[in-house]
Amino acid sequence: MSKDISYSLLLYDSCEELSKKFKQLESSRDVAQLLQVPYKNLIYYIYRQSEDSRYKTFTVPKKSGGSRTIHSPNKSLAIIQRKLSQVLYTIYRPRASVHGFAAKRNIITNAKAHTKKKFILNLDLKDFFDSINFGRVRGLFIAKPYGLNEEVATILAQICCFNNKLPQGAPSSPIISNLVCTKMDSELQRFAETHGLFYTRYADDITFSINRDELPTVLVDSYKKGLPNVILGNELKLIIENNGFQINDAKVRLAYRTQRQTVTGLTVNKTVNVNRKYIRNIYGILHAWEQYGLEKAAETYQSKYAKQPILSKKKIPAFLDSLRGKIEFIGNVKGKNDNLYRKLLKIFNDLRSEEANRESVAE
Repeated sequence: MSKDISYSLLLYDSCEELSKKFKQLESSRDVAQLLQVPYKNLIYYIYRQSEDSRYKTFTVPKKSGGSRTIHSPNKSLAIIQRKLSQVLYTIYRPRASVHGFAAKRNIITNAKAHTKKKFILNLDLKDFFDSINFGRVRGLFIAKPYGLNEEVATILAQICCFNNKLPQGAPSSPIISNLVCTKMDSELQRFAETHGLFYTRYADDITFSINRDELPTVLVDSYKKGLPNVILGNELKLIIENNGFQINDAKVRLAYRTQRQTVTGLTVNKTVNVNRKYIRNIYGILHAWEQYGLEKAAETYQSKYAKQPILSKKKIPAFLDSLRGKIEFIGNVKGKNDNLYRKLLKIFNDLRSEEANRESVAE
């Protein structure tokens, strides 16, 4: 068996055709045919290849402290998972409340749903991907509305899972997590509508907001202004727990309109905006570049942002691409005509031009 498979990286059937073929799956050979993978290769990469060869495991630091374990599949398995993900996106119809891993939705659209609210409640689902195990994924495909047989459901779950859970780092994990959350999203949406709330979910981040002067006890059972302790309502907790998830109590946050309200990292008190610290950091890095040179700016940047060391020969290009990306993010949030965005972009472009001139003279 060759080390890497050489078949096409993507499927080129229409969305309608892929959806139709998915619903007609009856055997593991049908799965291989749908994914345009030789059956013997599919079996090898999900059953016979050793687990150590299938995934590379490493950790990355979390912004909030601690570390996150990433399981990155090898090239061949990643291709299979990417193709399956492509198929699954054709059958997934995201609820209006879902903004993570959904086309034309992102942290900005997620935050916009909660601007100018009196209260904002943020929740975090504990061990989100780890809590979605092989049995849940297999059961997902057997249950309605998909109704696939056990053989097909088993091989689909085998493609997606590692060590009996959904691996963070696999191309198929985001769409699988959304499919698993479909029922919970529907129930939380109904819960929100019943009690005059606004609800959104971005992956494991859940947000409720309201414009009333008082919070309904079904959402928050008790709270005291200015204190971090928030006791959630039983009805809300039951919906989440009955769908196989647990709330991370350490990340329950309630913010009033007089406080800084954030949703997926963006402030939303009046309009969607970028955190001031984010902007100050970019100014600081541009200042370091202007005063001390590109190398020093790259070192400053890495100390603030880089999750993993950047190889020295790739440090400068990676730094420039990433810094430009952070400036463009401000433009995406505030608009391309925003004065702050245009100012930062001008400083960046001027510094790049000066750098290019110095390199030209040196040659």
